[in-house]
Amino acid sequence: MSQMITIELNGQQQPLPTGSAVSDMLSIIGSDGKSVAVLVNQQIIRPENRPARILQEGDQVELLIFAGGG
Repeated sequence: MSQMITIELNGQQQPLPTGSAVSDMLSIIGSDGKSVAVLVNQQIIRPENRPARILQEGDQVELLIFAGGG
């Protein structure tokens, strides 16, 4: 069994396998990542950087959903 870390995702504890990237986290929680902005420790992670940004124990992650206006 792989090691786990715990991050804070929108204020809730979220366990993830050690070595998970932002892109892995999005797929684990069932988001396609297309309509969300991801902040890790208050830093925006651009979509092209998500596969390379490895999450660490205790990281604070915020997902901001873009709402269409009209």
